[in-house]
Amino acid sequence: MLNLSSPSPAMRAAVAAALAVGVATSMPACTTATPPAEGPTASPVTSTPASGAGDTPSPTGSTPTDESQTASPGAAGGADPIMRGERQVVLRPVGSFESILAVDAKGRLNLTDGDTDKSLFVLLPAHGNKYQIRTAKAHGGGEPDCMGLRDDGSAPATVVATACDAGRAGQLFVIERTWEKSEGRPTYTISGEGNVRLRATDRQGLVVERVREGDAGEGLTFDFVDNGAAPAGPGD
Repeated sequence: MLNLSSPSPAMRAAVAAALAVGVATSMPACTTATPPAEGPTASPVTSTPASGAGDTPSPTGSTPTDESQTASPGAAGGADPIMRGERQVVLRPVGSFESILAVDAKGRLNLTDGDTDKSLFVLLPAHGNKYQIRTAKAHGGGEPDCMGLRDDGSAPATVVATACDAGRAGQLFVIERTWEKSEGRPTYTISGEGNVRLRATDRQGLVVERVREGDAGEGLTFDFVDNGAAPAGPGD
């Protein structure tokens, strides 16, 4: 016969224990995902081209430039062999009709339309942007001549051939490059002692005079036409 009386305390405790074990084993394990440790943030990488063989070639295939073509106005020397006295040149007035400078029969530097053996010159650096203008070939006494200023009184001064002497101020000419070019060549102004400039015009020939304010600049610029290596001069 079933005992319908209330269960004893011991029985209730046993049932409670059994129920607790069953619940614990039937519940799925409850785990919390731990977020991965956050590592150091990578900083952006800036790529800097390395110098040397790994450089990317220039799109234009850059090559060393001729300093004589790029020098700023006023800078007449530099890498240009003409301005180092290494080349013999023709002095050509810009804008003059087929005329060049040459030493004439009277020893004056003047315009000529023909090619003579007295139309080649060497520009010898003195100091700063000052130069001697020496004939490429020897004349008269067996040595080259140098150009020098001659005061002609009330008339404009002229340039004449004389014995070379770098100590004479009249033989030192300031040669300055301008912004302009003539047939692809740089152009220059040539100044003498006393702030005067060489000017070549078909009417007057080559004269030396002070340049007035606002002067249009006719005949004041020259270009130098390369005619090969300069011959050896006295003492070379």
